[in-house]
Amino acid sequence: MDIQTLAHDLGKSVSTLKRWKKQIEHLAEYEFEEKTIQIGRNQVQKVPDFDSEEVRCFQKMAQLIDPKGLEQTIFEVWGNAQLLTLEHIQDKHNHLAQAFIKYRLQTNKQIDFLKKENQSLKTGLDTLTQEFKAYQENNKKKKGLFK
Repeated sequence: MDIQTLAHDLGKSVSTLKRWKKQIEHLAEYEFEEKTIQIGRNQVQKVPDFDSEEVRCFQKMAQLIDPKGLEQTIFEVWGNAQLLTLEHIQDKHNHLAQAFIKYRLQTNKQIDFLKKENQSLKTGLDTLTQEFKAYQENNKKKKGLFK
């Protein structure tokens, strides 16, 4: 539906709907679809093309705007982009916090495993060192032509 038809149906002026549309785009960060129409030989103009859901929202706005005001009506009908952004940030924070806890647990398990492996390697190295010293001691005792 084009803006002139919607304005006629709502009993509002086209400039009022354009102002509403601009505020909706700003406050709710909503993007309306636009279609390009040719208005002259070399000129085109982009005009909003409202779908049925958008028309329903504009109708609801027309009913609520007098008692609540423009901003509150937009927040109620179209949503508050700042609140949605804040909720998105909080959700992302919670997700990252959970991922960090999971990562920290995995890291601690891996550190414990590496400590045990390190201790095992130290024990093995000590054993090999003692065996090597014993071997050297045995070879020093054998003096002769064939060692």
